[in-house]
Amino acid sequence: MSEELRKLKQELHKKDFEIKQFKGLVTKDPLTGLFNRRGFEEEVSRLIKDIIFAKENPETRKHFYIDSISILFFDIDNFKRLNDTYGHKTGDQVLRQVSQIIRQKVRNIDFAGRWGGEELVVALVGSHEGDAYNKAEEIRKAVKSRVQVGLSSGQDSITVSIGVAELENKINLDGLVKNADKAMYEAKHERGKNNTVKFSEIK
Repeated sequence: MSEELRKLKQELHKKDFEIKQFKGLVTKDPLTGLFNRRGFEEEVSRLIKDIIFAKENPETRKHFYIDSISILFFDIDNFKRLNDTYGHKTGDQVLRQVSQIIRQKVRNIDFAGRWGGEELVVALVGSHEGDAYNKAEEIRKAVKSRVQVGLSSGQDSITVSIGVAELENKINLDGLVKNADKAMYEAKHERGKNNTVKFSEIK
């Protein structure tokens, strides 16, 4: 290999690395390490389109085995009060801790993102509503038992309210997230927080 060709390959490799780094910056949330909203929407929208296409064209997608996807929509309970009481630094720490638990509890093929503020979202690839509900409950219980703030003499447990929704006929990501958000609202405002609600329960 000539010296010129070797240098060209090195330069292309460097550019490829820089592009990947830049893409990571624009699609990842710096505080939590999860996808930001833009990154989450890009990745999951693409997958949902593939699932719908495969369902509508089974003969052309024989080797596409994913037939469902479910969304978990999280809201950290009493987050404003948490910030007002302990400060934004503690609020940021709680967001990081909850995000870390979510990352530990989901698989590499799943997608976890920060939707905005104290709202987090997960796409469970291949999961139907029942399995997604069980995973949401596992995460909810882990957050309650592992995330606490305050002094050792009087700590407050952090809790989350979660909505669960499964992909329905020809619905897009926006509609799917809205369904999960509605279920989360039910969990938070109608059932006293620290709850998980399936969208099918409130249709």
